[in-house]
Amino acid sequence: MRAVLQRVTGACVHVDGKLVSTIGPGVVALIGIETEDEASVAPKLGEKILSLRMWNQGAKAWDITTPSHYPASSTRAVAPAATAAPTSSSSTDIAERGPVNERAEAVWGGKPWSSSVVELEGELLCISQFTLHARTAKGTRPDFHKSMGGDKAREIYEALLKHMRQMYKEDRIKDGAFGEMMDVSLSNDGPVTLIIDTADKRK
Repeated sequence: MRAVLQRVTGACVHVDGKLVSTIGPGVVALIGIETEDEASVAPKLGEKILSLRMWNQGAKAWDITTPSHYPASSTRAVAPAATAAPTSSSSTDIAERGPVNERAEAVWGGKPWSSSVVELEGELLCISQFTLHARTAKGTRPDFHKSMGGDKAREIYEALLKHMRQMYKEDRIKDGAFGEMMDVSLSNDGPVTLIIDTADKRK
């Protein structure tokens, strides 16, 4: 299985002009299933998606502004009544992180790459993506022989959703429309885009 993760300030998906799902700050995950995949790999991918650190330390969904053109998400986290002020970084911490991470902290606040979508209390929008396993080495027409479709692909995809809903808050795991032509809109935050492939043993 392969997932392309995009850190977003907001996203939505429509089918035939009708709104299917919408999220505020969080992750849009494009999910591709290969012909050799089995449902047993879904939990591994789900755990990785939910635990991958894509935000800075202390980042919270309610502090991130979602562009106004996205429909409001009824499941977006709201700020608690009182929150503690963030602690400032010491000069030693900044020196250890170096100029690149210091720049990231200055832009986004907090130690970079420290919080997952769960810690953010963000939302996740999964989109089934048949084209992710296309082979393009030969010719100009994509070859989709390695891409799984049909009922088996749906079974594996739904196993992934079920596992993530069990691991996190069910109502914050959103879905597109499997096998349909979808209009997906998103605002990539950063931009930050990461790829996970369960076939890559190094991961």
